[in-house]
Amino acid sequence: MMLFLNLILLSSLLSAETPKKDPTRALIGVRYFSQTMGNVHQNASRYSQVLTTISCNHPVKILKITSKDGKDLTSLGDPNWTFVGVGPYEGYIMTSYLNEKKNSCLEEEYSKFFDGLELDINDLYYWARLYDQYVQDKSKVRQ
Repeated sequence: MMLFLNLILLSSLLSAETPKKDPTRALIGVRYFSQTMGNVHQNASRYSQVLTTISCNHPVKILKITSKDGKDLTSLGDPNWTFVGVGPYEGYIMTSYLNEKKNSCLEEEYSKFFDGLELDINDLYYWARLYDQYVQDKSKVRQ
């Protein structure tokens, strides 16, 4: 019986395919995250699932998605969001949070203060999630 289970396990391991990179994704360039902290989302929505949390000046790969017949699929989504790659994750970040050059970040200028806060990864996630909910725009009220 044990030999049978080992054979099944071995055959399933041998038949498993290694994940391949999707040939329809291409690197456009690199941008830097401009806010104190934020999230890479699964979909182009501030309410979608968070894939990872990043902080100010984190490099982000801007990706382009094309169909097999060569059509650009990146522009079909919300223009306020950019499809990006961060580490092993591919998702969406608000376009307004990305800059071509590195910024002056509070956590870099006052690193001892931020280290003294002793924030763990859960704290960073919740602060970034809260930051997702801020609506940043110009006032529509007449002055």
